[in-house]
Amino acid sequence: MQRFTTLLTATAALATAGAAHASLITFEEYQHGEIVSGVSGLTGVTVTAVNPNRSHDLAIIFDSRLTDTADPDLEAPWNMGNIDPDTVLGNLLIIAENDVDSDGDGFIDSPDDEGSRPAGSLSFSFDTAITEFGMDLVDVEGVNAENGSLDFYLDDALLASVSFDEFITLGSMFYDPTIEFGNNSANRIAPITAAMINADAFNGVRVNMGGSGALDNIAYRVPAPGAAVALLGGFFVRRRRRGNA
Repeated sequence: MQRFTTLLTATAALATAGAAHASLITFEEYQHGEIVSGVSGLTGVTVTAVNPNRSHDLAIIFDSRLTDTADPDLEAPWNMGNIDPDTVLGNLLIIAENDVDSDGDGFIDSPDDEGSRPAGSLSFSFDTAITEFGMDLVDVEGVNAENGSLDFYLDDALLASVSFDEFITLGSMFYDPTIEFGNNSANRIAPITAAMINADAFNGVRVNMGGSGALDNIAYRVPAPGAAVALLGGFFVRRRRRGNA
């Protein structure tokens, strides 16, 4: 099974906040059906799609502004969720259900998100440590039938998993009363910080899609250069101490 890996060429929206900076990936420089497979050393983010249901692993773009597409559930306006129904989200990132590119131009002819349960995963690997990660979730129909989650990694070590169910479970530290999953829904997931998962930092996030759906507005925070090194150094010192205990 071939895996398509992308160093995103998205232009990040930067906002200085103390000793760190926040970045936002919107996918707006891509086009409907485009296979996200460019190479750039500028953003320091790698995207990988895994589709266990097909012979291809493709992360592609779906333009939610279009109509009469293969998946009306990904078309605006939004039916429910904490994002205003008329919000123009534009391009979304999906796991491709088909890989038909009839003219070989790097664009899928009829973009559609994988509808199997589970659908697969979209992973984000960062060249440097980050301290928070948030996103928009579109058309996640329900957490019971679609057991989606986020996995947080430091290199290859799994630090924590957060189920989508925790966003709507009263008493969970991740609970958000404004989130409403369902058909044609659009929800903004507030950034999850490293402290919330009992970590200093992480450099990988895997979004496990329990069924059909899309991502947008990937928000993450990068600490100041010296702070990133210190965070990782502290983690490895503690791990060595535990190993020697």
